[in-house]
Amino acid sequence: MDIAKLLQNNRKPRQQKGEIVETSTAFLGRYYYTAEDGTRKQKAVMLARKSDLYRSRSDVQPLMGRLMAGINSDSVVLNGRVILSEYIDGHYLPWVRENKAAATTDGYRKIWTKNLAPHIGKIALVDLTTTQVTGVLTQLAQHGLGARSLSHTKWFLSGVYEHAVATGIVPANPVPKAKYLCRVERVKPSAVYSLESVLRMISLLEATNLQAAVAIGLAYFAALRPCEIRGIQWSDWTGGELTIRQSMWRGITGRTKTPESAASVPVIEPLRSLLEKLRSQSAGGYILQNSVGKPLSLDSLSGRLLAHRLKAAGS
Repeated sequence: MDIAKLLQNNRKPRQQKGEIVETSTAFLGRYYYTAEDGTRKQKAVMLARKSDLYRSRSDVQPLMGRLMAGINSDSVVLNGRVILSEYIDGHYLPWVRENKAAATTDGYRKIWTKNLAPHIGKIALVDLTTTQVTGVLTQLAQHGLGARSLSHTKWFLSGVYEHAVATGIVPANPVPKAKYLCRVERVKPSAVYSLESVLRMISLLEATNLQAAVAIGLAYFAALRPCEIRGIQWSDWTGGELTIRQSMWRGITGRTKTPESAASVPVIEPLRSLLEKLRSQSAGGYILQNSVGKPLSLDSLSGRLLAHRLKAAGS
């Protein structure tokens, strides 16, 4: 295209609208392009296969608009023909990394890599159907995936499509109506500790490992997540309350899991006394820290101390 000549003639490059072509099984987008020899030729590319989401020309019009936006701008515009593995690994997970907590990013990556990528990774974003999602969820259920994991898997994939819809790459989300078509074991309720049990654990630990007692107190009396417990510093404690400003997950400092989590929480007894006692022994920095001043690993603390000592005491 001779831009100089067009400018000289006070004309703008003509914007193609393209044409939607319908076949018995799919919708195609047809447009003109300039070949290397300068001749104008027609080209047709698949927009979407016919499905419950794409039944008519109006259903695929947003896909056609996206295709022609790239053609008219003579640039690469991400569209619904991108395969899921390329879209999730190259676009969605990087977005999650920038906007979600590190633990959330890691969880999403594991769900995608283990549960979904082997089954649907090579399917184009626009071609995935509710029936295919149902098939994958059912297969995972038949191989022992529990109800909670199935739910996480389904809604992770739905979130991928919500993002793609919001950014105009596809016009519809095939995931919400998908189901798993077999019985799965009910989710076992999480262990619930009574106040008496927690006080007994703290009493057992306070004399031998004050940090372990404080960790239990922060989890029970302040209702903090492990990554929030690791991230709090003495400067976040006023004596009457703790201000949660960040999370610490596997050495990565980041924002809290939700915006609402970044807040102040009251410090009540016996947590207040535990913190005062630990503060008198600490030089500052993180409330729970190791010998070199880094946030204490709660997994390590639990593995080498809590489980063994509490089991020995019959708690």
